[in-house]
Amino acid sequence: MMANKDISCHHLTVSRTARFFVAEAVGEPQRLLIVCHGYAQSAASFLQEVSKADLPGYVIVAPEGLSRFYRRGFEGDVVASWMTREDRLAEIRDQVAYLDQLANLLKDEYGPLPLDVLGFSQGVPTVCRWLAESEIHAEHLVLWQGMVPETDTMSRLAAKFQQGVDLVLGNSDPFFTPTREGHLQEAVRGIGVRWHRFEGGHEMEPLLLEQILKA
Repeated sequence: MMANKDISCHHLTVSRTARFFVAEAVGEPQRLLIVCHGYAQSAASFLQEVSKADLPGYVIVAPEGLSRFYRRGFEGDVVASWMTREDRLAEIRDQVAYLDQLANLLKDEYGPLPLDVLGFSQGVPTVCRWLAESEIHAEHLVLWQGMVPETDTMSRLAAKFQQGVDLVLGNSDPFFTPTREGHLQEAVRGIGVRWHRFEGGHEMEPLLLEQILKA
C-alpha cells in the first residue's frame, strides 16, 4: 500500500478586485462615513438602508466583503461575507489592507475630510479589527448590533477612542439573548461606551443613526 503523502498549507498574496458603493453628499462634502455590512448582505442594499438617514454633507461609502455567495444555495440574490473562522488571521490581514486602501483612495478623491465608521452585525468585528490595526484615524465609531472581537484587539481600540464609541442594540434583536448581551457588556467594559437602544429587530434605524452622528 502506498504511504500517504504529507500535505502542507502555504499562502500566496494576490491582487483581486473589490467593489464599493457610494452615496454622494447632499451639497458640499463635509464628512466621510464608511459603513461595513453584515453577514449575507449586499453592500448596495445596505447602503440604501443607511442612506435613509438624513445626513447632509456626508459621503457614505459601503465596501463589500470579499467573499460572495448565493443567499439560497445555488441561486437567488448574491450576498457577501467578511470572513469565516477558516484561515482567519490571513482573512483579517486582507481586510485591514483592503479597508486601508479604500480609506486612502477616498482621501485622494475627497481630500482630508473627517472620517466616521460604522459596522453592522458581522461588520462590527470587521471595523474593530481594522481600526485597531490601522494608522487610519476615525473620529467616530458606531458598533451596531454585533459582537466585538478578541480582548487584545479591543484594548488597542480603546486607546484610539478615548472619548468612547457608540454601541447600538435593538430591543427585539433575535441574535442578542440576555446571555449574549451580557457577554458583550463584559467585552467592552474597558472602553467608554455610549449605549443606545431602539424598538426594533436586527436592522438599521435611520433616525437613531442621525442622532448619534449629529451629537
